[in-house]
Amino acid sequence: MCANVKLLQIVTVFILSSISISESANILFLLPIATKSHINIFNSVILGLAERDHNITVVAPLKLKTPLKNVREISPVPFDIVNPAFTSGDPFERRKEGKIGAFLSWNSTFMEGASDLLYRNEEIKELIKTGAGSFDLVVVNAFMNHFVLGIVHKLQAPHMYVVTMPALNSQVEKFGLYFPPSFVPCSFAAFGDRMNFKERVINFIAEHFITVVTQQSWVPYISKMYQDHLGSDVPNTDEIDKNVTLMLMNSHFSLTYPRPLMPDVVEVGGLHTRPSKPLPNDLDEFLSGAKDGFILFSLGSIVQPKDMPIATSKMFLNVFSKLKQRVIWKWDGVLPGGVPTNVKVAKWLPQQDILGHPNIKIFITHGGLLSTQEAVFHGVPLIGFPFFADQDLNIIQAEKAGFALSLEINEFTEDTLENAINKIITDDSYSKRVKQLSAVFRDRPMSPLETAVYWIEYIIKYKGAPHLRSAGRDLSFAAYHSIDVISFLVVCLVIILYVFMKLLQLLVCCIWKLCSGGSKKDVNKLKTN
Repeated sequence: MCANVKLLQIVTVFILSSISISESANILFLLPIATKSHINIFNSVILGLAERDHNITVVAPLKLKTPLKNVREISPVPFDIVNPAFTSGDPFERRKEGKIGAFLSWNSTFMEGASDLLYRNEEIKELIKTGAGSFDLVVVNAFMNHFVLGIVHKLQAPHMYVVTMPALNSQVEKFGLYFPPSFVPCSFAAFGDRMNFKERVINFIAEHFITVVTQQSWVPYISKMYQDHLGSDVPNTDEIDKNVTLMLMNSHFSLTYPRPLMPDVVEVGGLHTRPSKPLPNDLDEFLSGAKDGFILFSLGSIVQPKDMPIATSKMFLNVFSKLKQRVIWKWDGVLPGGVPTNVKVAKWLPQQDILGHPNIKIFITHGGLLSTQEAVFHGVPLIGFPFFADQDLNIIQAEKAGFALSLEINEFTEDTLENAINKIITDDSYSKRVKQLSAVFRDRPMSPLETAVYWIEYIIKYKGAPHLRSAGRDLSFAAYHSIDVISFLVVCLVIILYVFMKLLQLLVCCIWKLCSGGSKKDVNKLKTN
């Protein structure tokens, strides 16, 4: 087994080195709007490329913790402006509105302010002036950052996308790709891949509604943002995206179900995952001393302590106080009453290092995709409290896969939470299932990061790799889905049936006339006799 792993590593190094471009490339990353989760994914790629001596320019709201000599960083849109767009409002109240209510209440106007800050920034202006040939590739965050396509156009460089979750049809259609809604669930619809008729109807409507809104409303809205700064002669986003080269998608078939792909749409789910590292002494002492194991509780970076109702936090504390297991809780607020002796609260936690600890039993999570991938990577079962976006889908998929239980944050009771914890701890099928899935998730010819680096360098080496592009990119919706062909065949069939019916009608009339004529002659003969 060790020999096979060593051989695989040697092969991987050989593959990467065989496509290595002859000199360092100049690569621009554009993600002026990004959450901390998005930044974690991009930073993995940025560091991977920097290690291979490429010259990187990054436009992002947060900078690397450790500056690198070959990475230039620009932050025209401060994180203090970006973050409130995702954290403002009470997530517990938004949860009560339901998915449709939350979707309709989403306010994207902060993008206009972000776009203004971007294009008015002096460093960005200088970057745009460098013009064609200054960058070999531009990497764009596919989530709410399309207003940067004005920069892509001005630089005349190949561009690609990184999407931090399974992509929507509105995102992959530019690659000539279509995810059938009959078995590929929309990221905002909490269905599995085996849907009943009602679910398929809802999933179909959701996917096509988003696609129509994108085409009819989003494209002109986003295009105007950069045209106001660069001129109305700059093409709209659809025109610029006709030359998009690649999409790296943060998904993997073991978690987010198999789906059809094109060669220029590549799954790299788990880009940020890694083996655990040694814990700080205080954490290690607390977790290693948990003879009955411990539970990790974190609701991510978007759910703020001030938003959690006191009654809800009391329920968590009451349940935790009854457990034999210890609990490590990521929380930077004030908790009501005293904290039980088996509970440790911390403002920040090294999540992956904790998930890799041998004593961990359960991860109580909001169901973000990155947290779910980390749990699977380290083989830890989940209890999910989804709030919004794709979190419902992630937890439903985990539950259907047999390594998670889902609870509703505004409806759970102490009993339901305690029962869920005890069920996962006493029923080893959850632990076994997630460990099986972990083996599948990890078993790849190259790691997600190595795969991402390979394809980025491939695109650079082959000048945008036009040979990867499907002819489906250039087809209309009707031609792509053969609606015109089906319509033609239906019309032909109707004409054939019409002609056949007319001929049949004529034949019946002729037979009837012959039979009627013969009968009259016989009657006349009888009368004569």
